[in-house]
Amino acid sequence: MATATLVGQGLSRYCPTTNHYYCGDREDGVFLLVTIPRFDVGGSIEARTGLALPIKEAHLPTHADVFLSDADANVLDADGDPANGMTPLLRVPDCESFEQALAAAGHTLA
Repeated sequence: MATATLVGQGLSRYCPTTNHYYCGDREDGVFLLVTIPRFDVGGSIEARTGLALPIKEAHLPTHADVFLSDADANVLDADGDPANGMTPLLRVPDCESFEQALAAAGHTLA
């Protein structure tokens, strides 16, 4: 397995939780963006507004998406067809962590 090195954490331009990694050696490697679309939405809204919203866990996604990117953390479409939206390189079902998503993509976290 290739080693993945964290380049950027919690990138604010990608929601909700996205990290940027460089995978491979110094001369030949790829950049990946790993997005885990789960966080305490209700808690965040309540903390900011004081309003409690009833949110069911069943309505929240349970997967992670792994996207190709460049060195500046610009996401690259895996299939190269912008007509069908942004396609991830890999979707990892029931993913709880960045380490698990990277392992599914064939990388270990440095």
